[in-house]
Amino acid sequence: MKFDTAYLEEFIRTKIELETLTDAQIARLLNVGTSTVSHWRNKFHIKPADKFKRKFEEKYGPDALRSFDILVQHNATLQEIGRYFGFSREYARQVYNKLYQGAYRAQQRHQTQARRRTSPKTPRASTPAGDPGKARRHTSLPSHM
Repeated sequence: MKFDTAYLEEFIRTKIELETLTDAQIARLLNVGTSTVSHWRNKFHIKPADKFKRKFEEKYGPDALRSFDILVQHNATLQEIGRYFGFSREYARQVYNKLYQGAYRAQQRHQTQARRRTSPKTPRASTPAGDPGKARRHTSLPSHM
């Protein structure tokens, strides 16, 4: 059986990278075994599809990823995100890490620092006259001598 390897590579790459199909799903389309598709995929140096986003939307609805992103953009906590979708705070953290390839805590820290940099500076109270390095004695308190 002869076939065009360039066409086959393009077909498999499209099905995996754009449609996120599994080897088994591609095998059904081509009427071949799963191991055959796996062999071709490896031969063409194509990584398996990341099915997480597709599975997440299948389970939580077609707009689940968009909703998750909106919640993150509005600084929702992991607890609030979990409550919205009906799963735990820990699973919300795992989903965040999977979708954004980074730790949720690091992102929150970065946002907090950015807010501090952009917020207006409040004037500091002036220090009483005297030597700034010297301890000050409270004169308003009664002395016990």
